[in-house]
Amino acid sequence: MNKIKSINANDRIEFFYVIINTPIKDEMKYHICIYERNNDKVHPFTEYLKDKKKGFTLKNKSINTITNFHLTFIIRFLNFIFNDSRKPISRIEDLTLDTTLEFLEKLSQGELSKNNSDWKSKEMVNRANYAISHFIYWLCYKREKESNRKRFKMKYIKEQDFTSRKVIKHSSNGYCSTEEERLNYIVNPITSTRKNTREKNISPGDYAVKRLLELSLENDPMLTFGIVLGAYCGLRVGYISQMVEMRIKGLHKNKEFGATLDFSFDSILRSDIKTTGNIKSKIIITIHPGFARAIYTYYEMHIDYLKSKGLYPNKYGALFINNRGFAMSYRDYLHRFDKLTKLLDVALKEEILHGNIEAIKEEEMLANKKLTPHSLRHYFKGMLKEVGMNKREIQFFMAHESIESQECYADKISKEIIRKCQDKLYIPVKDGELCK
Repeated sequence: MNKIKSINANDRIEFFYVIINTPIKDEMKYHICIYERNNDKVHPFTEYLKDKKKGFTLKNKSINTITNFHLTFIIRFLNFIFNDSRKPISRIEDLTLDTTLEFLEKLSQGELSKNNSDWKSKEMVNRANYAISHFIYWLCYKREKESNRKRFKMKYIKEQDFTSRKVIKHSSNGYCSTEEERLNYIVNPITSTRKNTREKNISPGDYAVKRLLELSLENDPMLTFGIVLGAYCGLRVGYISQMVEMRIKGLHKNKEFGATLDFSFDSILRSDIKTTGNIKSKIIITIHPGFARAIYTYYEMHIDYLKSKGLYPNKYGALFINNRGFAMSYRDYLHRFDKLTKLLDVALKEEILHGNIEAIKEEEMLANKKLTPHSLRHYFKGMLKEVGMNKREIQFFMAHESIESQECYADKISKEIIRKCQDKLYIPVKDGELCK
């Protein structure tokens, strides 16, 4: 069971993972399984994702954390040591520290990438080292439940090869602390000394958002409410593609205070159990009073649009529907949003030819940069800054932290701030004319 064999000696021994969605009491739960190609059975390596040792476990981590910070590196590591290493192995028990170091140094120097041969950042290599060190440590200590014998009889790497350190972990409230044992890296590869400079996401201006909304109303009305939720509520794409009616609480006509969006759970939105999007943090988001009326107006328009297309009510309460009648996935949303940004680029260039000052300003801001749904989140943050909100208040409305750990700022918003917010909004009037 612990030996890995290839059906055909000429084939590569390749590993991959599959995310399985399971509905449990109207909520979507995720299971991740590791497979070896040409073998239908779940591989024993999958147990690593649920086991716990030295205070470390991936069991309750988010799907994004598991896949992006652990599994991606582990799968690449497995495929390398069985196929591409200077001395490929045929059994995991034959793994050596030299092979591990070889992988990390090739990763660091960009030799594993077909498209980019540049040095990888020290931060990325350390993340890979962290994930692989914990995985190898698990290989060394993992035991059978029945016999308590070691599952993998590692020849060249032993538990004694690992070292650990004590760290003090402070609670979020700052009053409590606990001592934890942390595993050190198993090897120390050569890394680049260059800093990882990440390009900041651009933030569009008021005019670009106005034109984007106009273009969506004309070309893809299904996305209009989503753009509003991004620009006037700061929602990420994963949240937008998980939007259902039951999440909207306290949003009413001519009411500014008390509206929230409940993202404390994942929803099943399709009969084929495909994931539409992931909620990064389970939280209840408070809608800023300055934007509540606008969001309600666009929500009403969106429901009317769904009714006109025969898409309302949806069996699962989904608010964003694709061309096949299913709840829209975040990939569908991104694809359609990208089409709108291309239309926006053309529209701005045409307006520049006619001397439109606002279009010229926006073109300078967006030049050679990609406008994404996350850019609207930055736009929302910028609006909150412009109306005079402090960092703590901005964190509250952008849902950067848990609501339980904060005061409620919503009921402290002044009429002046609400007016400033409303002055920046773009809302179409009922007679069909578009105005700000």
